Amino acid sequence: MRRPGHEDGFTLIEALVALGIVATVVVTFIGIRTTALIDATYARNWRLARELAEMKMSELQAGAREVPPRSGDTGEFEDYKGFSWKVVIGEANVADAEAELGNEAAGEDTAAGERLNWQRERDDFRKAKSRGLSATEFQEQQRSEDINLRLAEKAPSATEFEQVAVILYFPKLDADHPEQKDALVIKAKLSTLAISCMTKEQAAEMAEAKGNNENGGQAGGAGGTGGASGKSGGGNAAGGAGSIGEAGGNGGR
Repeated sequence: MRRPGHEDGFTLIEALVALGIVATVVVTFIGIRTTALIDATYARNWRLARELAEMKMSELQAGAREVPPRSGDTGEFEDYKGFSWKVVIGEANVADAEAELGNEAAGEDTAAGERLNWQRERDDFRKAKSRGLSATEFQEQQRSEDINLRLAEKAPSATEFEQVAVILYFPKLDADHPEQKDALVIKAKLSTLAISCMTKEQAAEMAEAKGNNENGGQAGGAGGTGGASGKSGGGNAAGGAGSIGEAGGNGGR
């Protein structure tokens, strides 16, 4: 028999235990869901970054621009807030950009930074060896070379290539500061014709014009030398005549 005044239900301790179990389950579920959302966003950002970088590289390969790209050009994607791009042209410039990104990613990890520097020096040594240069000569050559100036001065060709990199910057989820971003780099060898955004006919006309200018300059230089020789000869002859006249005058005296 039930005692008078006794009611069925949970004791305070039982209720607290039940609430603790429910809270644990809810917090765990929310944590799993939050982690899943972060992972999904992270994967989405990297996938989108690769797609945008490949789109930009395809644009460069096709020469589908009104103005030829220059190494260091930057821009943003209007439809994708927080996503921006940078074009780097030239082997040395690409290596410098990769080293800079690597050092930023390494942060305070000294060992990682040293490893990246070692890899870059090894790559420079291989490239220098393939060109018959020492590592120091190769580095000096790369530093002294202005890729934008060289591309502007030389007629483009479908058989000459330059290394081009597209760097895609996008929001970093676990950033240490608001300006910190993740970066993705894709590289390709593009012909100088594609980089110039010219057609083959336009490139041929440019090459012909530059050839004519060079030939004209050489001919002008030769003519100038001949003219200078003629003036020099005439001056000597006049000087000789004057000497003879002066001698004759002295004799008359």
